[in-house]
Amino acid sequence: MILEHFKIIDITQPLSPRVPTWNGSCGFCLEIKKDYDKIFRVQQIKMHAGVGTHMDAPSHRIPGGLSIADIPVDQCIAAACVLDVSKKAGADYEISVEDIENYEATYGMIPANALVIAYTGWSRFWSDPAAYRNLDAHGHMHFPAFSAQSAELLLKRKIVGIAIDTISPDCSDATFPVHQLILGAGKYIIENLADCSQMPPKGGYVIALPIRAEECTEAPIRIVGLIPR
Repeated sequence: MILEHFKIIDITQPLSPRVPTWNGSCGFCLEIKKDYDKIFRVQQIKMHAGVGTHMDAPSHRIPGGLSIADIPVDQCIAAACVLDVSKKAGADYEISVEDIENYEATYGMIPANALVIAYTGWSRFWSDPAAYRNLDAHGHMHFPAFSAQSAELLLKRKIVGIAIDTISPDCSDATFPVHQLILGAGKYIIENLADCSQMPPKGGYVIALPIRAEECTEAPIRIVGLIPR
């Protein structure tokens, strides 16, 4: 019945040793431990927990916060509210309170338990790690993000979390205020979404399932969008 009523799209970035990472080092390695001459090909994955499209649990920033395994699975299936700023989001753009107010003036108030997705268009640089990380002469990255004020407003809407198609919802402030606010409220953050251009502003859903790893503060996810037919 789901397939009858929804078109399903993948908004997960593929993993490989070439993907962009926060510190620029290789965050993913797939190694063959045994091959077909031993009947089965057996592989080992080595990776940073926060590489590729992944979820930050509250414990990533908040001591004693929920780990990945603690996040209720029903919170990983949510209505999606997509803030499309792709036509104006430059390297230093921040989702603003005005962006949220403009969205709500058109589509209605963001409902409780929604996942708010910032569609900035930055995923177009995913295959070019240098452009995606966008370092300046001082080694500081520049990419679209959320403002702290927008995070505060979204928490008043009782969202389950936020997601963005960049490497972080924080960029210009080294204290990571958006992480502090969202994770501090017991919500989660999804980073490095793939192209969200097919997701409708309202009416779609997402399923974002991380591996169920105890005491894990971050974990890769497979996230799909469900679009009403």
